[in-house]
Amino acid sequence: MFNQHFGQYLLNQQKITAKQLIEIMDYERSVRVKLGVLAMDAGLMTGAQVETIHHLQRIKDKRFGELAVEQGYMTYDQLEDLLQNQHSRHLGLSQVIIDKEYLTLEQLEAVLLSYKEDSQLSAEQLQTIDVLNLGKIDFKSAGSQEKVYHDYIGLLQRNIVRFLDADPAIGKNAPIDHTLSKWLVQQTITGEISLFTGLAMDDDTLLEIARHYSGEVLTEIDELAKDSAAEFLNMVNGIFCVNASNQGVELDLQLQTIVQNQLPTFKNGYRIPINLSFGKIDVILSVAE
Repeated sequence: MFNQHFGQYLLNQQKITAKQLIEIMDYERSVRVKLGVLAMDAGLMTGAQVETIHHLQRIKDKRFGELAVEQGYMTYDQLEDLLQNQHSRHLGLSQVIIDKEYLTLEQLEAVLLSYKEDSQLSAEQLQTIDVLNLGKIDFKSAGSQEKVYHDYIGLLQRNIVRFLDADPAIGKNAPIDHTLSKWLVQQTITGEISLFTGLAMDDDTLLEIARHYSGEVLTEIDELAKDSAAEFLNMVNGIFCVNASNQGVELDLQLQTIVQNQLPTFKNGYRIPINLSFGKIDVILSVAE
């Protein structure tokens, strides 16, 4: 996910705006061939097998290629060939930035050098990186919950990319205020970690999340739309609990709900804005009361 990582770095360094980042990532995504399509084109996987991997990604926090190798659909060498082919078939984030004239060649060269110095990553690591830049996020005041919040936001971003087919542009987190959003999808995680999770959004964003996640043609906010948006959060939280269990931390999920024009009262917590091409989500994280 080099492009998402570098794009977020540009945003954090105020080289581009959130709107420009979304436009860049949407354009880059529109010309990038997905790995599943390349695998079918190469005769390595059937459509049904690609769907199987997509289903597995709803319960495992792993990349498409990693799961395809685990399932025996391809070898690591075949995966590497596909990844090289995928890379050669898209313009790349830097080229899109130049095409759209958001930065000059000189400005881009300078920021790339700065990025490599700041990230302290090798060329190989830059090509295989699978985490997004959370440079604007500061959870230090959360104490023992700091890593929990970081892990959660990283997981949420990966699943926005995988299941909503969108590239998130993250803003600076702030303490929870009591500004009402039209909709709040919420769920509590209990056990050795106590965590309230919420996604606050307006009508249009909720409908788009429901469309992208369900794959259904939805034109209004009905029960199917609300259930689909709530199920997206439930899926993310389910994977979070699986990841925690793999580290020896046992968690339980409470039933997800969606409320309108409400915001629970918290003693502390954060609101993290995430801009998408089709709207904005405010992620709400807090110790569950």
